[in-house]
Amino acid sequence: MTDNNFGGVYFSPAAATDAAGRLDAVALRLQQDLQDNKLALTVPAAGADEVSVRAADTMNHVAGSFTTSAEASILELQKLAASLRAQVSHFGRVESANAAGIEQARSV
Repeated sequence: MTDNNFGGVYFSPAAATDAAGRLDAVALRLQQDLQDNKLALTVPAAGADEVSVRAADTMNHVAGSFTTSAEASILELQKLAASLRAQVSHFGRVESANAAGIEQARSV
């Protein structure tokens, strides 16, 4: 596959594939960091009194919300990488079909 420049719109399959790999690497690193630090996001109550228990519950609720959002972000990064790879693949098929069509037209 070749790089293409269409009136200022430039597409490099190699750069797009590299970007997809980097997105996957970021997603994997975030996923690992989230897993490694799961215990740090859990806050035990400082005491048995109502204030300590409620404060810990609130912080743990926020941590749960953060974890849910972080996991959704990781999934979005993975989906973006997959979409980018699909675009590279589709672009390659279209480019090959166009090249075959041009060669066929030349032979007529």
